Amino acid sequence: MNNFLAKTLASINALIAVVILAFCTLSGATTASAQGGSGMLVIGAIVGAIAGIAVAALVCGTIAFLTLIERHLSVIAAATRQPQGQ
Repeated sequence: MNNFLAKTLASINALIAVVILAFCTLSGATTASAQGGSGMLVIGAIVGAIAGIAVAALVCGTIAFLTLIERHLSVIAAATRQPQGQ
């Protein structure tokens, strides 16, 4: 993974989580409202938020894990480039 890509993904990881959570919450609310009337709006939003949290945790957790691996590999690569006497 490119170092620039890893730093960019690490920077926007929280924004991605917020977008996923908002989309799932709105999607759950509109779907429940369309199927069960306006009384189901809050329940659909809660169910959508729970699903959004699960999806955001999986997606953003994977991104964070991959950027952490890349950071460790770049540290190891930098350490192997230095001369042994230093």
